[in-house]
Amino acid sequence: MDREVVERLIRLSKGLAEMLELTYQSFRKLTEKSIWDVDLARNEVRKSSTELTSFLIARSGSSDERSAWTKPFLSMASSFDRMMYNIEGITNQIRMIIREGTPLSDRAVKEINDIFQGAMNLLEKLPDLILTPDKSLAQHIGEQVRSVMKIAESYSEQHEERLIQGICMPKSSPIYLGVIESLKGVIAHTLEVSGKLVSRSVSP
Repeated sequence: MDREVVERLIRLSKGLAEMLELTYQSFRKLTEKSIWDVDLARNEVRKSSTELTSFLIARSGSSDERSAWTKPFLSMASSFDRMMYNIEGITNQIRMIIREGTPLSDRAVKEINDIFQGAMNLLEKLPDLILTPDKSLAQHIGEQVRSVMKIAESYSEQHEERLIQGICMPKSSPIYLGVIESLKGVIAHTLEVSGKLVSRSVSP
């Protein structure tokens, strides 16, 4: 893989990992200052993403061969962008909690924390995979994705049951489900990048 592309992908991946970590801290602190920290990280991620896309387009040239070489990397850049949008979705939910004073139950907070930890752990593995596209590491990521997704689905189903039983508050339900769904999006796009990295089509 082209060294310049590797460096740019790693920079973008680490930026997203930092953005997700700051979002997790914002969820725990529930302060406007913590949201500002996420916004600053998002700006850096957006800058890295734009620079990567521009670099790849410039490298693609007019030949079919170079264009074919560039496509998988542009696809990865798109997956990273969608991760960023999912993380932004979480920050929007956090803003609602702060501004409207919407409480979440201790159980809901614990469940969201669990999925956050799973998503952060997965995203932190991507720089190593970018540096060395190892199939065994990609398989491990795939197994971990399936495990975290299964837990997230179970939490959503249990939440809906508690809502029906009147245990959970209807006002907080959309926020809880919104955060879980956004985290699932981050996890799914992490798996997409992992698969593209070890795909033969990525090799120059």
